[in-house]
Amino acid sequence: MLNILRNPTTVKMLASQLILACDGYISQKLTEKQFKELLLHYASCHGNKLFSVKSLNPTVCNRLGKKRISLINVMLDGFQYKI
Repeated sequence: MLNILRNPTTVKMLASQLILACDGYISQKLTEKQFKELLLHYASCHGNKLFSVKSLNPTVCNRLGKKRISLINVMLDGFQYKI
């Protein structure tokens, strides 16, 4: 598995870890199960950094780009963030 930090401390650090995870999944260094588990961990434990009011945090969106955001949206389909 790639060396991905599971508990980033800032939004920018979270975005950089998401970039690593997405690229690892696309290059098949991460399995779909590992990738989805990591995203669900980020969404449940670090939701305040990952999400804004209606969707993903704008800082995360700007750093990741359209293709990575669409991949994350597919993987998080059906996830409901707890308030």
